[in-house]
Amino acid sequence: MKFAYKGGMNVTALIWVVIVITGIIDGFLLFAEGIAIGSNWTPVIFCLCMAGLSIAFRRIPPIRRLFAAVAQICAFSFVGAILTYAAMAASPLPLADALLSRADDALGFDWLAWYEWVNAHQTLHCVLAYAYSSVPVQISGLIFYFCYADAKRVHQLILAGMLSIIMIAPIMMLLPAVGAWSQYNVGIVEPWRDDILALRSHTLLTIGRMNGIVSFPSFHTVLGILFANMACGRKWFLPVLVLNLFMIASVMSEGAHYAVDMLSGLAVAFAALGATRFLLAWCQPVTTA
Repeated sequence: MKFAYKGGMNVTALIWVVIVITGIIDGFLLFAEGIAIGSNWTPVIFCLCMAGLSIAFRRIPPIRRLFAAVAQICAFSFVGAILTYAAMAASPLPLADALLSRADDALGFDWLAWYEWVNAHQTLHCVLAYAYSSVPVQISGLIFYFCYADAKRVHQLILAGMLSIIMIAPIMMLLPAVGAWSQYNVGIVEPWRDDILALRSHTLLTIGRMNGIVSFPSFHTVLGILFANMACGRKWFLPVLVLNLFMIASVMSEGAHYAVDMLSGLAVAFAALGATRFLLAWCQPVTTA
């Protein structure tokens, strides 16, 4: 009995194709904007090492999948971050912070009152801060577990995460924003603010160390949905769900996001999951005589 793929491509190959295409788009956008990439080759070398280890352990599927997943996540984190920088630099539109703030008002959400209320309750503030910073721990634990337990969920997380960034990039061009901390002048400066302003003024000519500069939609919200979806059906789903609900709630006070950033992040997450399920079904192996 033989196995074939409906689309003629396996999932791992599809993921690498998306990564390569994203890198090519990065190249065109950076060339058009006159921006260069710094000479730090550490991420590239790390990805190559992980890919090499996945080949070396090809006879042990869980370990092979783990190294391959790490290589794919690292590679797309690099090209995906560049894509957001290039999109911000290419945007000809004014900053949309005032517009996003008015959208919150139209929804009846008082961002400043929420921020002040969270900071007045230190226990809640600490919980939200830890939840917001839990992304590295969550992605490491989930990837490690599911590389052994269910490889399809690993593919789903990686593909959906990549598609989310690809969807977010053009939205960033249409509605570029710095964040609510600056808009409401709460006394905290967003770590990504200088990069955004330099990209928009075309004074950032070489990209070195990159920050997460996505404001609208909220990528933390996207990840919260993807992590909860990944754990769905497991006995420990409830604590993962609760943690990610806290993480989604945290994006406004801890990540300088507007409420509409969070809502748009939810929409992007579900759209990315729908597209990912379609692609996984397209790549699903079928038996042939």
